[in-house]
Amino acid sequence: MADPEGYGFPDDGAGDDEQSIISTRGLEAFGRKVTTTANHLMTQNTEDVSGHYQTAMAEVHKQLKRPTVQRSVFSMARTTPTDMVRSKLSTNEIQHRALVHLSDELLSNIPEHENTYSLFQGFQASFPELTDEGKKHHRRVSRGRKLIDDGKTAPGDPKRLGQLKRDKAAMMHEFELLSVRKNMASAEIREIDNKIANLHGMRRIILERLAGFEQEEALLEHDPVIDVEGRLEEAQALVDEAEEIAKNTATQDEKDLVGDAAEYDFMSQSVYEKLPASTATTPTRKSKKVHRKKSMPILHEHFEPGSSIREIRAHQDTITALDFDAPFGTMVTAALDDTIRVWDLNAGRCMGHLEGHTASVRALQVEDNILATGSMDATIKLWDLSKARYDPHGDKYDKGEEDEDAIAWENPDDLLEPPEGSMDDCELFTLQAHVDEITALHFRGDVLVSGSADKTIRHWDLEKGRCVQTLDVMWAAAQATATIGSGESTWRPTGRPTARSADFVGALQVFESALACGTADGLVRLWDLRSGQVHRSLVGHTGAVTCLQFDDVHLVTGSADRSIRIWDLRTGSIHDAYAYDNPVTSMMFDARRIVSAAGEDVVKVYDKVEGRQWECGAGIAAAEEGKKTSVVERVGVRDGYLVEGRRDGVPVPCPATDSENASTEITMTPRDELLQRFYDAASILSPESTTRDTTAHASDAPQKGTDPHTAPMEELLSRQARQLQKLHNSNRCGEGSGLPRVDDALVLRRLDDLASIAMSRFYSYRYDRVPDCWRHLYTDTLVLMSYFYLLRLHDADAEGREELWDRLVENLDRALITSGGQSRCLGQGWIEETMELLERVLQEEPGDRPSKRQKTSSDSSTFSLDEPHGRPRLLPDRECPRHQGWALDTFEIYMNATDSPKPVVLTDLISGWPALTDRPWKSVVYLLSRTLGGRRLVPVEVGRSYVDEGWGQELIPFRSFVDKYVLVHPKEEHQVGYLAQHNLFRQIPPLRNDIQIPDLCWADVPPHPSDPSKDQPKVDVPQLNAWFGPSRTITPLHTDGYHNLLCQVVGRKYVRLYPPSATPALRPRGMEGGVDMSNTAEVDVGVVEGWDPPVDAVDGETLEAMRRELEGVEYWECILGPGDTLLIPLGWWHYVRSLTVSFSVSFWWN
Repeated sequence: MADPEGYGFPDDGAGDDEQSIISTRGLEAFGRKVTTTANHLMTQNTEDVSGHYQTAMAEVHKQLKRPTVQRSVFSMARTTPTDMVRSKLSTNEIQHRALVHLSDELLSNIPEHENTYSLFQGFQASFPELTDEGKKHHRRVSRGRKLIDDGKTAPGDPKRLGQLKRDKAAMMHEFELLSVRKNMASAEIREIDNKIANLHGMRRIILERLAGFEQEEALLEHDPVIDVEGRLEEAQALVDEAEEIAKNTATQDEKDLVGDAAEYDFMSQSVYEKLPASTATTPTRKSKKVHRKKSMPILHEHFEPGSSIREIRAHQDTITALDFDAPFGTMVTAALDDTIRVWDLNAGRCMGHLEGHTASVRALQVEDNILATGSMDATIKLWDLSKARYDPHGDKYDKGEEDEDAIAWENPDDLLEPPEGSMDDCELFTLQAHVDEITALHFRGDVLVSGSADKTIRHWDLEKGRCVQTLDVMWAAAQATATIGSGESTWRPTGRPTARSADFVGALQVFESALACGTADGLVRLWDLRSGQVHRSLVGHTGAVTCLQFDDVHLVTGSADRSIRIWDLRTGSIHDAYAYDNPVTSMMFDARRIVSAAGEDVVKVYDKVEGRQWECGAGIAAAEEGKKTSVVERVGVRDGYLVEGRRDGVPVPCPATDSENASTEITMTPRDELLQRFYDAASILSPESTTRDTTAHASDAPQKGTDPHTAPMEELLSRQARQLQKLHNSNRCGEGSGLPRVDDALVLRRLDDLASIAMSRFYSYRYDRVPDCWRHLYTDTLVLMSYFYLLRLHDADAEGREELWDRLVENLDRALITSGGQSRCLGQGWIEETMELLERVLQEEPGDRPSKRQKTSSDSSTFSLDEPHGRPRLLPDRECPRHQGWALDTFEIYMNATDSPKPVVLTDLISGWPALTDRPWKSVVYLLSRTLGGRRLVPVEVGRSYVDEGWGQELIPFRSFVDKYVLVHPKEEHQVGYLAQHNLFRQIPPLRNDIQIPDLCWADVPPHPSDPSKDQPKVDVPQLNAWFGPSRTITPLHTDGYHNLLCQVVGRKYVRLYPPSATPALRPRGMEGGVDMSNTAEVDVGVVEGWDPPVDAVDGETLEAMRRELEGVEYWECILGPGDTLLIPLGWWHYVRSLTVSFSVSFWWN
């Protein structure tokens, strides 16, 4: 070691470079000394016991305290004494100090976080085998070793206690590690959520950027591009005109050559060529110029499917038609408020009103910038929307910046009306040829087709603006019928009674020379416009066709029969079909989806690719918020962009952003609508409107005479209508309004007297000969009585309201059942629509029948299927054969194979009826829900059989019928009540939607096998009848005037059938009380077989004679269960007996 005495530091003022510490040699010496000293300080030196190292270090510190020395040393070494000392530390020590050392800058800028554990702790928890602590608590011991150790040590051994403590410590350590790992996983999830939120924010920003790009694109296309194209066309026209003039201008030589011949040319000209041109020519028709869009918006493709873009309060009444050219493009809507509005979907602003039609528009189509509208005024107008004076920039067209009447405004939700005249230049020309309202139209290129209530389809040439040909649908139906030879009828009727609101021509589409049209008879006809002939008819719908659309392969149709059918145009067969709960009013499809409006507050969407159904529209969001919105009437879809139009006049585009542009206009509740409906009816029945001959709902039946005695009765009825309107206004304004008081008791007494007088006249004539004037008076009176009970609800308590609702429904039903709903001004259609509205009102009525529902037996979930009286034993050789899978052609072959086909049971004909599946008639609750809580009146036959003494009929509410006759205990003594041979489905259309007319009812069938005089006139529509009652109800042995399909829906029935050849042995009845009863037999099968006790009218001797006469007479029998259908051919006698509670439907046809 160096001599410690040599450790001397010269003073700062020393100038000897060899001795200065900042010289090269001095630094080397200093380094050696410091290194040696540091090594001795850091490590133990057993040999050296002196303290010279400590002395040397003290001297060093003393010298280093001098500022000039510190600055010189540190500036030269560019380090600190600590770093100099650390340079000789071990590798592990340096690594450790590097890991645990943090600079002051890092310590002062530590980011905030919510993690309980550090990243290093998470690493130790995830890989414990890499840490000393983890190795210490490693406790992987095999099961065998554990058993050996447990066997060697006793429970009280100290070694055993220590081992258990170590195991516990290891487990607690593992718990700590798991807690750390759980916390780290939770922190990672929160971090991912934050990233997702940030991504959503970035996505929203980019969506806004994309929306801005599309707005700029739309603005560029709207003004500069269209303006440039217009000026280009004008310049091209001027150039062409100049070239034509130059071409036709003669040179000087040509003028000289023809100059001499000019004077002789006059005599060679036609007299018409010599006439001067007229200056008063017909007005020129504006030409149709198509401006195709240069861009296609894609913003909606990035929205969530089914979300709402915006809601526009477009009209004050039901939307009747809508269409748009492209997503975020131009939309046109029409409504019953007699307005046509054009909308900018990008901004949600009204561009203007189209004026020219004198009535509401029922059909319209937008294609590029061309719009065609068809109105109830029987005219079609074409419009060029590119000529609208609308500035999408928001600037004021043709005006200064401060003009307050500009169309575009800053807030799109402001319901400002556009200035007048903004669409004045849009009308091109008008097409006039139809003589009734336009119900459907479609155009493509220069070909337009239109359908009208005048039962014709017209083919138009838009280039020339004239009608090319007229297609008569009735004539086409007659030609098809004559070709097939299926009978006298020239119009194929549907299975469903056609509603008065159903359009004769419901939908059209044209492509070049191909035309598809759907009509009220349920047929879809494919026409060839070159020949004007029907190329093919597609049969399948049982209701009016309301909408259709086709592409290259498929044709999709929607109908009032609640179904959507997809047809294969190559084969004419049905490719797919599905049904909804209500009639389909509108339908449209794009490349992937079929969207439909089906009488609900949502749009029905069918995904053709995935084959699934889902719902979309404003009704979903409203339901989530506990609100109600109006029914969707019209839909349109293009490239995944959907627009729906509702009854309250609001179109809603979907999908969209999270905008909440809800409609703020106050809409009427269903009860307010009902009150307004009756108020309007009373206005119609007032003296000012008694001279009207027809209305929208007036009966179309021929009048069967009048009676002068009805004139004062009608005047009295008019006075009561005015009194009810006064009572209505008084209820609305309150007692302090100053309106004159109405004696409501006197009004009710007068109405009751009028109803009694009209009903008494029904007994003065045979029912089918009652003059229509008395039927009209009876119906109108009952309508006003229902109005009276509706007004009385204003002050009634809960119990009183129940009775008033019952009376209101009862009066309307009496009008339907007793007089057929015939009215001078209202009619059956008005009553049926009122019943539909009543159903909505009663659904919202709080506590509908709360007390009564707890006390009646109708709370049973389903009808009992017990057979309390047993069942007849069937003979195997007499049982009707059973078949399944019969198609229409198979059935026709069977029916016409012999002169008299035999009865058969078809087991799968009605298996798809909703009445058997998702809307079960076996449910008491369901039937009550479809009959306004059981309030609807039904005619009930009281007694075992209509040929027994004491048999009668009564009109009672459906609920009372169920409680009194159906749900009684079978062993108790009670009267038999039977809802028999009643067209319940015409009276209650909701039940009609649960069944379908079998296709076999359209088969070509033979006439009566033995007596042609018993053939009935051809029926246009199969006659439907309901048969509902408890066990042991019977229909006596009889024949029908038609072929019959008896369909069993609920319960079981026994049926016995005799062929027409057995007629003499069955003893047909004769005239009884002036009524021909020859279709009913005297033989009572139940009495003859001993199932029922003998009746008083038949003694024992007569009964034995009947049995002897029936010996050897062949018959067939069967027991029908739910889903079975029995074919009863024309002329066959049949006896029907219910074994359980039974509900059947019969279809009569010929």
